[in-house]
Amino acid sequence: MMLNWLKFFPYGSREQFARPNIQEIRGPYFAKPRGNKWRFDNSTFYFNAPWANPILGFNGMGRTAESLSPGRRNILTGLWERVYGSLGKSPRIKGQWCFYAKDWYFVGPWFTGLEADLRASAVLIDSIQDTQSNLFHPRVFESTVADSLDYAYGYDRSDNKPDYRGPLNWHVKPLSSSIQAVVCDLHQIHNRGINHPEVTRFVYFPVSTHQFVRISFSFGGLDIHDEVRAKPIFALCNSIIDSMRLEVGKSAQAEWDKVKETCPDMTLSDTMGEFKWPLFEEEPNKDPKEKEILQADEPQKIPFKS
Repeated sequence: MMLNWLKFFPYGSREQFARPNIQEIRGPYFAKPRGNKWRFDNSTFYFNAPWANPILGFNGMGRTAESLSPGRRNILTGLWERVYGSLGKSPRIKGQWCFYAKDWYFVGPWFTGLEADLRASAVLIDSIQDTQSNLFHPRVFESTVADSLDYAYGYDRSDNKPDYRGPLNWHVKPLSSSIQAVVCDLHQIHNRGINHPEVTRFVYFPVSTHQFVRISFSFGGLDIHDEVRAKPIFALCNSIIDSMRLEVGKSAQAEWDKVKETCPDMTLSDTMGEFKWPLFEEEPNKDPKEKEILQADEPQKIPFKS
């Protein structure tokens, strides 16, 4: 319909209590996929994604579109914002840096404003491998991914129950004739339970002997059972992932070939069971307890200061 450009224009004007029963949402406003490419030394990663657009509006109805892109810079040597968090506790993770972020908004008809959003981010993760290990080795890569998931999410608990489930829906996506990626989901179940989780979808792939990329897709607390909102959001996410491919450079291919000489089967595991978190129990604190310096019958005194 010719009026769809106006019907689903990204503008919010109605207050939350006056919103109608939404039967259709659309987004982003500029929905045509555009080519993107990231450079990792002499390897190039390609994917297609729409432009991000803001939502106009007043009284809190508008939204700005976060956008961070590496441009043509070499991601392996660029200066990016360091990311801190529980993943950093892993003895196998040296550091992580965010080099990409994008928000895509979906709106209801006739200026009802934001209905759902898809947020993507990408971080470069530097791992610590011994001299015999190499992330192009499928078992080394899988164990490093598993370790990073465990340290980032496996130790969060509420009432002695894990806050997260994962990895779920694990599958392998070929990026080239040699390099493969792992795609999996993480469910946050602390707030809404197992049947109504908050979902994050991850894509992992190696880019050097010790560095790998994690792309995260967050669905903004989306109710996965709400087909009106979930269907177009997941369709956009899956279309971006489906478009991903990697043009492997000579140096990365040479490292992959070295591994293949001793590991004829270079395929990643096409399934992975859900982890029973945490994979490794935290060691108890061995620091000595504070000693009571007062005698049992000695009153605590606070000195008066004028």
